[in-house]
Amino acid sequence: MRQQYSSYDECVAFFKAAQKSNPDLFKVESIGETWEEREIIAVTITKSIDSHKDKPALFYTGTIHAREWIGIELSLSFAKYILDHIDYDPQLNAILDKTTLYMVPCANPDGFEYSRNHFAFWRKNRRKNPDGSYGVDLNRNFSIGFAPNKNYTSNVYSGPEPFSEPETRALRDFFLSHENITIALDYHSQGNVFFPAHNFIHEDAEDAIDLNILASNMAEEIRKESGREYGVHMGKPPVHLISGSGREFYYSRGALSLVVEVGSRNISDYIEHMSENIEENIPALMMALSEVNNYKKENALPRVQNCCATTIASKEITLEWNYIDDETIFFEIYRSTKKKGFAQASNRIGMTKLKTFTDKNLKSATNYYYYIRAVCKDKASKSPFGQMVGVRTHPAESMFSKILYPVASKIGYVGEKTKKNAEHFGNNSMFVGISENKGECLGVAGFSLQTIPENAIITEAKISFYPMNRVAVQVERYGEWRVGQMDERTIEKIDSFEDIKNAKMLSYIDRPTEAAQLSQGIWRTYKFAAQEIAVLQKSLKRREAYFKMQGPASLPLDRASQLMQWDIGYGKFSGGLTYRPKLDISYTIDEARLDLASAEEFTINEDDIKDTALHSGFDQNGMEKFACMEFDLTNLPDVETTVVSKAYIEIESALINSKSKSLRFHIEMIEPIDGEITYTKIQNRKIIERIGYDVSVTDLQENAKQRFVFDRYTINELINLCKQNKKVLFVISASSHKEKVVSEYVSWLDKKRVNRPSLTLHYIKKRKNPPAQVSNLRTSFENGVIKLEWDNPKDDGFKGVIVVKNPFKVPCSPYDGQKLYGGSDNYTYDNFGDREVHKYYAVFSYDDVPNFSEPTYIEVNV
Repeated sequence: MRQQYSSYDECVAFFKAAQKSNPDLFKVESIGETWEEREIIAVTITKSIDSHKDKPALFYTGTIHAREWIGIELSLSFAKYILDHIDYDPQLNAILDKTTLYMVPCANPDGFEYSRNHFAFWRKNRRKNPDGSYGVDLNRNFSIGFAPNKNYTSNVYSGPEPFSEPETRALRDFFLSHENITIALDYHSQGNVFFPAHNFIHEDAEDAIDLNILASNMAEEIRKESGREYGVHMGKPPVHLISGSGREFYYSRGALSLVVEVGSRNISDYIEHMSENIEENIPALMMALSEVNNYKKENALPRVQNCCATTIASKEITLEWNYIDDETIFFEIYRSTKKKGFAQASNRIGMTKLKTFTDKNLKSATNYYYYIRAVCKDKASKSPFGQMVGVRTHPAESMFSKILYPVASKIGYVGEKTKKNAEHFGNNSMFVGISENKGECLGVAGFSLQTIPENAIITEAKISFYPMNRVAVQVERYGEWRVGQMDERTIEKIDSFEDIKNAKMLSYIDRPTEAAQLSQGIWRTYKFAAQEIAVLQKSLKRREAYFKMQGPASLPLDRASQLMQWDIGYGKFSGGLTYRPKLDISYTIDEARLDLASAEEFTINEDDIKDTALHSGFDQNGMEKFACMEFDLTNLPDVETTVVSKAYIEIESALINSKSKSLRFHIEMIEPIDGEITYTKIQNRKIIERIGYDVSVTDLQENAKQRFVFDRYTINELINLCKQNKKVLFVISASSHKEKVVSEYVSWLDKKRVNRPSLTLHYIKKRKNPPAQVSNLRTSFENGVIKLEWDNPKDDGFKGVIVVKNPFKVPCSPYDGQKLYGGSDNYTYDNFGDREVHKYYAVFSYDDVPNFSEPTYIEVNV
């Protein structure tokens, strides 16, 4: 297997040959010498090589860890791709006309060769340490966050001081001498995940949005190529971040910097796995190269500012933002249903020269995330991304929605071989899969359904989990992770492996997730199908629901672990509420029905009005006869807390007088008429809307009773008239395809008024307006963290608040930032917040729909 990989000498020889055959495209130079006197080479690739410093550039580094051979192999394959395509690929030529690629294929030549020839798992370089051992972890030897370490034999020994090693000095000096570098990619293995650079504080930097989108765009290219889904995970300092890495050093000098962890093991089967890993990363590299020009330091376009959602409805959202006035500028708007979504042509939903955009045809009770950037037509460049706008559409007209979180004591995992399964609940992580040490491990998530009415009718549900680490899942396309609902009545002890293993399964949710689709740092959502909703519906009577996640139950021959680690949102090592599993349910309730008979009926002829008659058609002079009916809506329940889901009028023909059978009839809801009703006023009536569809004489002969169904607009107008305490007037109007019709009509009312027209309304009780805002929002410091306090409103509809933090703008919705708290208390803490960093805190009160109030917010560290 190892012989299929290139040696360092073969790598150097290849690039020197490329320079010789393509001197205007390739340049190879030595940038330093290792302890064992090997040259460290840097390769420059661009069109018109002498002008390489005049173009923005991408800096590629590989194999800084000796055993991670992907760095060299990908650099060679990408260079070969360029050589093979430069003669005819217009996209590649356009990119290399404008940008430069700098590659250090192997940042650790000595260690790499030692790994190849002596000890495959070797990681460090080959410095001789004071105790006679060898090696410094070069990716701990940079200056940012450097952590001194005297344990020379440690795999992460950081060296005597920052940049003590010739390899890291060479990388530093090359980077600093090329100020045109705007993006830096450091290739490692393993994990199939992008790690964006961090600023070592507990708040996002302004360009965190660009780092995440760059990573997500590259991940999308990989997914399109092979179906494999890479994760995007920034992590939280200080525990979860490495120190002294090249990634943070390049980032500290102004470059967007990512670590790319490729593959499922360091030295994988070349034909079976490594070749696929290489092929899928070539389009990802092309994507990164195409973005280099958008982050150049000179003449850069400013970032779009103050992106917010000004209108949020069940099916549409209006966005607004600030930007300089410039005729050459337009804006691209991208939409994702994932918080770490990509921004490509496939999800670009609009382009506009305005500073506002309305996104329509959305799904109700759904989270959407928007990214906006400016584009200059003249400069052919794009700005960095404006800060993400997070929004959740309102529930549909007759719907409610609820996001539930697992009870702390009922979220965790049970291991076949672990001795303290009870301690796994409400603490740290959920391990699912199998390992030699833990045996088979099963995840458990129990939810209380107490806040959902027992008479709720569930229409949609989905359950989501946040994968926080997939490095231990080392085998590609082996095993799957699935979620199912258990019958909790068959479980005696929730922390018993045998009980969970043997629990009766009521249903499995959605499709299982295959190993290649496990993506660290990206929510994994399982959507309930109709039969799975039916199972959940029955759980409402029991007021709780329990779910089991299971992974592979056996190991391949050459692996010791197939465990996936999921965040449970509880415990000091979790990500907190933001990453807690969630059960998202949409539901309605049984509708009430109100049947109203017409209060008045009359016919308007050219020369008279006939009470208690409903004739529509044409008189002996060919003038139209109008049938008018009025309904009194005073018996309708309080319109502020009533939602009409359906409405229709039913009328029945009592007499048909039409020889030609050419008549058609429709119903109009018209604006109220002031004063005396006359023929002229009816002729000149203002129509609010036509109800339903026309019916013909033939239709009436087949079925005397006809139903005319209101659309949503007409229902809303009906409610508006009801708010004004006005009776609602409808006109039955006739038409014909003939030029003139005389003495033909239909009577819609019997003489005794037994079968009067009826207006039927289906409705539910539901608040339409949010509760009052909280007041007196204030901050203080308690035990070293920021404490937030507020006064809850005295409002009958108030159910609780959601507290959100955003470093860049006032959150425009409860989903526009990091969620810190949800519940009915009047205080919370920002446990991960940095006390010194500027930010906004916003508190939204909500009811049981939920309707959300406008934010009460406070700005700190101005």
